[in-house]
Amino acid sequence: MNRKHFWVYIVLIVFLVGCQSKAMGTLNDKDLKLQDHPKGAYPRYYEPVSKEAAQKAVPFSLELPDKLPFKVVLSTFQISDWGEKRNILLDTVFYPKQEGQNVYLAYRISTFLQNGEKLKTEEVVKLTNGTKAYFSGNSDLPILSWKEDGLYHKMEYLIKEGTDSKKAKKNLLEAASSIYK
Repeated sequence: MNRKHFWVYIVLIVFLVGCQSKAMGTLNDKDLKLQDHPKGAYPRYYEPVSKEAAQKAVPFSLELPDKLPFKVVLSTFQISDWGEKRNILLDTVFYPKQEGQNVYLAYRISTFLQNGEKLKTEEVVKLTNGTKAYFSGNSDLPILSWKEDGLYHKMEYLIKEGTDSKKAKKNLLEAASSIYK
C-alpha cells in the first residue's frame, strides 16, 4: 500500500468511527404498551415498565444513581417517544416511604433537549467524573442538569418540608455523581 492510500484509509476509518459514536439507535418498542394518543401525534407515552424492560427498549446504556438521599421503596420507569423513535425520553422516579409529604428524586435521560429547556445556568458544579453540571430550580425542588456522551440528564429532588436546601443540593450532586462510579 502506498503512502497516499494509507492516509486515505486512516481518514476513512476516523470518519466512520466518529459517525458511529455519534449515531444513536432507535427505541425498541416491541415489548412496550402505548398509551392512548391521537394517531400520528407526538409525544407518544408508553405504560410504565420495569428497569429491565427500560434497559431493553432505550437506545442508550441505562446507568442509574446508586447513592440516593433516602431508602427507595418504589421506583418507576416511563418511556416517551418525541419523534420517530429517535427523540427518546426516559423518566425514572425514586420514592421513599411516604410519611405525610410527597418526596421523590426524579432522573430524566433524553436524546434531545426539550423545547424551552436550557442546560446551562449561573451555578456550575462538577460531577466526580469531571462533567460540568448546572443547578436550577428552587429551595424546595433543586434541579441538576448536564450533558454527557450526547445524552441530556436532569435530576430533581422534591425535598421534605423543613429540609436544609444546601444539604439537599449536596445530596443531589452526590446522587448524580454516583452514576459514574
